[in-house]
Amino acid sequence: MDVMITKDVLGEETEGDLTEWLVADGDQVTAGQAIAQIETAKVMLDIEAPSAGKITLLVDSGDVFELGATIASIA
Repeated sequence: MDVMITKDVLGEETEGDLTEWLVADGDQVTAGQAIAQIETAKVMLDIEAPSAGKITLLVDSGDVFELGATIASIA
């Protein structure tokens, strides 16, 4: 399952900055676990895993991403 940054997460913003991964590439995660922190012009948010499994990180800390970006994958 892809971890995507949607309008539900960003609201009116069109981009964000992945400030910190809270897990490492290859870690096992559980559904609802905080996996990353993102910052927009207005707020800092935790991103939660949508499902349980092994996570593959697709972007680096400090990367700027746009609405609709896939930042990780969980298998």
